[in-house]
Amino acid sequence: MRITSYLVFNGNAEQAANFYAEALGGKLENLTRYNQFPPSPEWTVPAEFGNLIGHCCIVFPGGGMSVADTLPSNPVSFAKGGNMLTLVCDSVEQAESAFAKLSRDAQRINCPIQKVFYAERYGEFIDRFGVQWAVMKD
Repeated sequence: MRITSYLVFNGNAEQAANFYAEALGGKLENLTRYNQFPPSPEWTVPAEFGNLIGHCCIVFPGGGMSVADTLPSNPVSFAKGGNMLTLVCDSVEQAESAFAKLSRDAQRINCPIQKVFYAERYGEFIDRFGVQWAVMKD
């Protein structure tokens, strides 16, 4: 058993997926746009949403995550820090590199990457897409 994250965006999932893949040394897999979904009586996808991502996996060394765009009838947000992705790295160098790449153009750095009493390195930020991250090497 394993746990993975699935992040849902309001129209910028493709930008986020490309950013995370680049920052984490990963690649996009199973990218499916809404206009590729079979018709369904349960939902209607507005034509202008056809090119948005309905599902995409990002696979990177040691893990993966998925992203999608929501439909206009169901807007979402990463409100008030009630969620956080934690990236546990294998080395101090990897943690510092990942922090630098993922926090580029961050909305806010909550804790610069540094040695703390519980980890060799720990840093926390809200990235350009509003997702809260912790990067650590324990």
